[in-house]
Amino acid sequence: MPQKPKRTILMMTLLCIVIGLAAIAVGVVAVAKEEYIIAAAMLLVAAWQIPNYKQWKKSFK
Repeated sequence: MPQKPKRTILMMTLLCIVIGLAAIAVGVVAVAKEEYIIAAAMLLVAAWQIPNYKQWKKSFK
């Protein structure tokens, strides 16, 4: 168990948001370069961050 669980959960929540935003950015660049497989994969990564965010947010309360 971490010594500061609230801080760990907050950091994981922020990391989840950053990963989601980065995946969206990479997906946009991939669409611009017509790399649709990469764009689809990044869309899936960004979409998966939504349940992760909800999980960490619920744990933070």
